[in-house]
Amino acid sequence: MVKVIELNNAVEKNFLCKIFVERLSGLTTTYQHAINSYTFFPEINRKILDSLIDKGKVVKSRNLLELTEEGRRSLAIVMCGGTFDIIHPGHISTLKSAKSFGDVLIVVVATDETVERTKGRKPHNSENKRFELVSSLKFVDLALIGQRESIYDSLLKIKPNYVVLGYDQTHKEEEIRNFAINNKMKLKVIRLTEKVEGVKSSSLLKDKTLINET
Repeated sequence: MVKVIELNNAVEKNFLCKIFVERLSGLTTTYQHAINSYTFFPEINRKILDSLIDKGKVVKSRNLLELTEEGRRSLAIVMCGGTFDIIHPGHISTLKSAKSFGDVLIVVVATDETVERTKGRKPHNSENKRFELVSSLKFVDLALIGQRESIYDSLLKIKPNYVVLGYDQTHKEEEIRNFAINNKMKLKVIRLTEKVEGVKSSSLLKDKTLINET
């Protein structure tokens, strides 16, 4: 017996999140793909998608699905970024806190060039390995490798509602706010204050180097 699924806001929002993430990641989201692979049975997925189309939150053009402006406004997108050279409890705490502010968590992984420029050293793990590590975290909806020219290019690509910074990140809130205003973006910058003692990638890497040298 097929379980009856109530078309509530949570169920519909889940579908909007999936479409948003797939399109941002560069995937071609087709109506048939969504019906066959989304959360429920195909007949239920079809009913939900048709409802979203009827409500003007999703548009289907030549079998491709896109969020409308109204559909996008239904979601709270959270963006955070970092090096993530070695995933540790501090990262987990920060990313979980970031996810709590919205529906979708997009994590931007710094390029190798950006890490070397800002930290004065090459990362221990390559950007592709760090990307894989972050992508494997179940509460991260999508990881992206950052833009090579400017960290602000990622803001323009994602257009988040919230930018969440860790307590020790060097990015300045006011600069991000001014960039958003100048580019007609509405977003809120949140600085987390919770500190997880004794866990930083740099310290872990230093300890590893000392061990290898003994």
